[in-house]
Amino acid sequence: MKKLISNLIIPRINLNSAQSIREAIQLVELHSFDSFILFATDKVVFGESSKFRLEDLSELRDKLDSISSDKTIFFLDGENGLGRRSFAGEEHDFSNIESLDENLIKNIFDSINSELYSNQISFNLAPVVDLGQKTSKVLSGRTFSESYEAVTRIAKIFLDSCTNNNIISCLKHFPGHGVVNGDTHDKLIKSSISEINLRKDHLRPFVDLVQDVEMVMINHINYSCYDPSPIPASMSGKIMRKLLVQELDFKGLIISDSIRMGAITSNFSESKMSQEFISNGGDLLLDPINPVKSIDAIQDIYPMMSEDIDRKIRKIIKIKNKARSLMQV
Repeated sequence: MKKLISNLIIPRINLNSAQSIREAIQLVELHSFDSFILFATDKVVFGESSKFRLEDLSELRDKLDSISSDKTIFFLDGENGLGRRSFAGEEHDFSNIESLDENLIKNIFDSINSELYSNQISFNLAPVVDLGQKTSKVLSGRTFSESYEAVTRIAKIFLDSCTNNNIISCLKHFPGHGVVNGDTHDKLIKSSISEINLRKDHLRPFVDLVQDVEMVMINHINYSCYDPSPIPASMSGKIMRKLLVQELDFKGLIISDSIRMGAITSNFSESKMSQEFISNGGDLLLDPINPVKSIDAIQDIYPMMSEDIDRKIRKIIKIKNKARSLMQV
C-alpha cells in the first residue's frame, strides 16, 4: 500500500545537492516515487538566487528513469519561466503585462511553456491568478493585474499556451493570496476579509477558469470567514471540499503549496498536515521535508477513508499517464 500512497506526495529535488539527489534515488528505489518538483536549493523563501544547470537535470532524469518502473515526471513552478530556477532559460517580470498586446503576451507564455516541454518538465505550477497588490513583496512581479477581469483574460492565454505546448497547468493560490500582504513562507497569515468581498474579487478568476484546468493549488492563509480557528486553507474542508469541489464543481487535482513553508512548520507537525490535507479534500501533498513520514501518516488514516484515498490515487495516476503521453508527442 505504501507504494501506492507515494502517488499522493510530490517530493523536492535540490539539483545542487548531492544529498538531495541521493535521497531522491532512494525514494524511487525503496518507495516507488515517480514524480518530483525541481529546485536549486533547500531554502523555502521566494526570490532565492540559487539556480540549477540543465546538464544536472538531464543527468538526473537519465538516472531516475533507469531505476524507475515508469518515466519520471517533473514539476516546476515556472510561472515566470524556466530561468527562475535554472541558469539556462528565460525569466519574465509580469509587472506591466496588462499593457501588452495579446499576441506579445501569447509569445511570452509560449516561450515559457515550450522551454519546459523541451526539457521534459510536464507540470507548470502556474499561472498565478491572485489579484496583484502594491504592498505584497511575495506577489511582486508574479501577478497579472489588480483587476480580476484582466487576470482572467491574461491567465486564459497562459492556460491555452500550456495546452498548445503539451504542458499541464495549475491555477494558484486558491482562494486568493492577494487578500494579504504577508508571506506564508515565513508564518501563518490570517485574513479577516469577508466572504462577500472574497467572492466579489479575489475568487473570481478561479470561478471563471477552474473548469479549464486539471490542477488547483491551495495556499496556507487562514481565512477567518471560513475557519475561525487558526488553520490554513490547505487544511480546511470548508475551502477545499465545500467551496472548491462541491460549489465550484472542480474535478481535477488539488495540490498544496509547499508544506515546508513557515505557515505550516511553525504550527503543525508534518504528519498532522499530511493527514488534514488529505482528509479535507486535498490530493497532492507538495514538498514535504520527510516524504516517507508523510506516507506513514497517510497510511495511518487509510483504514478510515480507504475508498476516498483509492479514488485520489486513481485520479493522480490518470493525469500522470496523460503527462507521459504528452511528452511523447
